[in-house]
Amino acid sequence: MLKRLFCTALSIAALGCSASAVNALPAATGGQTFYVSTTLSDAAGHFADPTIYNIDGNTYFKLRDLGRLLDFGVTYDSAANAVHITPDDAYIPASGESSTIQNTATAPAPAIVTRQTLYLNGSPISPTVYNIKGNNYIGLRALGNLVDFGVAYNYDNRRITAYAAYPYAEETTWSAAMNDLANNLRVLPASSFSATASRYASVVTGDSTADWRDLISQLRAVKGAPLYASSGNTLYRSNLYWADKLTAALTNSTASATPQYSGSLTALADSNLFDNPDKDMLQADFQAMANAYLGTKPTSLSSVTVANGYSRDARSRPSLTDTFTLTDGVTASDYTAAKQYFSTEMAKLSALTTDDERVAYIYQLLQREFRTGGSASWAKAYNKNGSVSARSLAAAADWMFSEAGIPAFLARSWSTAWNIVYVNGQWAVFDFTKGNKLHSLDDYRFIDLNPGSTLLLTQVMRPGASYYNVRTATVDKYFTYTNISGTAQATAQQMQTYIKKVNPNVPQSVIDMIPYYLSEGQAEGIRGDIAFAQSCLETGNFTFKDSAVKLEQNNFCGLGVLDNGMLGASFDTPQLGIRAQVQHLKAYANKSPLNNPVIDPRFSLVTRGAAPTVQYLGMQENPQGYGWAAGADYGVKILNILENILAC
Repeated sequence: MLKRLFCTALSIAALGCSASAVNALPAATGGQTFYVSTTLSDAAGHFADPTIYNIDGNTYFKLRDLGRLLDFGVTYDSAANAVHITPDDAYIPASGESSTIQNTATAPAPAIVTRQTLYLNGSPISPTVYNIKGNNYIGLRALGNLVDFGVAYNYDNRRITAYAAYPYAEETTWSAAMNDLANNLRVLPASSFSATASRYASVVTGDSTADWRDLISQLRAVKGAPLYASSGNTLYRSNLYWADKLTAALTNSTASATPQYSGSLTALADSNLFDNPDKDMLQADFQAMANAYLGTKPTSLSSVTVANGYSRDARSRPSLTDTFTLTDGVTASDYTAAKQYFSTEMAKLSALTTDDERVAYIYQLLQREFRTGGSASWAKAYNKNGSVSARSLAAAADWMFSEAGIPAFLARSWSTAWNIVYVNGQWAVFDFTKGNKLHSLDDYRFIDLNPGSTLLLTQVMRPGASYYNVRTATVDKYFTYTNISGTAQATAQQMQTYIKKVNPNVPQSVIDMIPYYLSEGQAEGIRGDIAFAQSCLETGNFTFKDSAVKLEQNNFCGLGVLDNGMLGASFDTPQLGIRAQVQHLKAYANKSPLNNPVIDPRFSLVTRGAAPTVQYLGMQENPQGYGWAAGADYGVKILNILENILAC
């Protein structure tokens, strides 16, 4: 497989220098971190700590550091005083080179422009090279453009990620910062727009003095922004849509009627969608799927033919060869018997007059006929004759939607499956595991970790959306994931100001105990401000209205409340109650040992490290199904509170 790289720098003999020195700053001083992904399946990458400098806003790396991390060839020809870069060759350490990579950028250093002879696969290249402390460095994006390697930068957490398996692409006028901004706005209440706009204004505009007005002006000026599907097939340019929403929220007015996008269907795909080794098949598959799924009147999906394996993973029809439908030795006669068993119900289903009635009937039928939690095929487990998996249940639903005349297809992820259905003139999500309510495509979080499958699914169902980044093989999940581990961002004063604002009658004892969230969190490496925001959610901002715990229990997170009516755990002091909460969060966040003696009565019951981010504290959002609470969007609710705390 062709290896690709996107950011590099040189660690070779220094050459003759020219021009005056400029100041090179260690990247760590700006809060930047570096991650590396070397395979298609590694979406997050792994942390690395090479020597990185920032010069005039650009990032510079040693070539040998990245050669080792990303495994590409780097050799120095002393006779010709030249460096050869060979992406297809394995990295070979130089004589005497250390086996570990060390970050030596500990302080600002002078950088002088130098000229180094460089060759890429034997052909000369001439990027700008700086000499810093005897080593040569090259710009991250400059070499990425030459060598064709992927680079991503997240402005929320200042993370640089190197993707060895994806090609380089220039940032368009819809930059990574704007994409991060839009993804945050999708999940935040309008009350948080002011703080969010303030945080992004300078990053998006490049002006450190910019305010929200400058941000909105910049959004309106963007050309070629991706499309945003607000509901069904109603499409808007993202920049105009969010400019109007921000204007309304920040001026306390009604949002403008954003002009709808009316371009042709096939022009809606992300321009990078087909920048793929299988682009010819993908493009043909996209055309076929788009015609079927997004036409004015969707055609029969069984007629859609796709060639690429990615496309086949993205949609399916239950058939005798469908692996979800026919598992555990199911035969053609089993399938025939299943259809006969449901024949009366299917006749009743077809007689219903509205889509809403049909969807409700299918849900009730599935609930009546199947048990979940097993691995049996639906074609044998009806009449509760065995327990089925979520995937097989989705296959049963898909067959029933087909019988009802409702266009539908199966959406699969690595751990589950759901149904995309065309109901009441628009596409929606039906997920039996989340109840009988249909979910909009815009609200439902796709959790498919198969890059190819998600690529086709998101691009077809959300045309032009930038949520799938083909260069990095990641799906932008509408918000930046927030780690539970780390240092608190909110101060005790901000938390005290917030709780007084939302609960003017808050007891003084609560105000006095707030610093414990920070000290106990610091002791375990857990963000105490997240723990406090969780307590606000669990206790109704310490009103304890409809709460399962009381103030005198010193249990501010519902610890030990497993069912309605349970009293939960109690602790001798507020500090100990907060300590137990922090310990329970740490159990979910990582696998590190506790620094204080364990007092959390349920610490040992948690699958360690099952929810490293706040979003994954919710069982419904956690890909493994673990978590603190079963309610939908539990983590997002905590983050909404945290956003308001940080705005105080």
